[in-house]
Amino acid sequence: MDEMTDATLVPSPESVIALIELVTTLGWPDRDADQGSYFRQLGFHQGEGQEGFHRGYGGELVSTGMPVLHASWASHKGELFSTNFFLYEGINSQDKSAALGYRSIFSRLQSVYGPPADVTASEFDDASSVWEINGTTIEMYCFTRPSPVLQLGFSHKSRNAAFEASLTSWNLPLPGARDRS
Repeated sequence: MDEMTDATLVPSPESVIALIELVTTLGWPDRDADQGSYFRQLGFHQGEGQEGFHRGYGGELVSTGMPVLHASWASHKGELFSTNFFLYEGINSQDKSAALGYRSIFSRLQSVYGPPADVTASEFDDASSVWEINGTTIEMYCFTRPSPVLQLGFSHKSRNAAFEASLTSWNLPLPGARDRS
């Protein structure tokens, strides 16, 4: 069996780093009407059958160049605040592509942007890391069980905070929060 290397990863870690650099240098669109052209600059377009970017609060993105498993976007009060991409999906926990991709991208991010603002690692190569660059929060998660996948998320720091504040004002749990009652 061939050993997995950075060169065997699809998409390549270099193309993922290029996407990260593009997101952090382009900035975020200021108006709903600009979201479509923003995503086209990133190499994505809206999924088939969905309404226009300015009509919804979130939806699917389809890549026109980078192979991703799933990509999505979210807006609040007409302002884009989040995009998420899923890469390197494995069939079972023996597949090491998500862990290899995470380590490779992590190393490259650290060499470009310095150490992450937050990093965790746990059993089975599960890991997460967060960088804050030019008002954009970059979150990367490596899940290895039961089916490996790497999640890469970008959020506009202040717009994401406004969205989370609106959830609290509606008395809804924040994503990832646990009920402690």
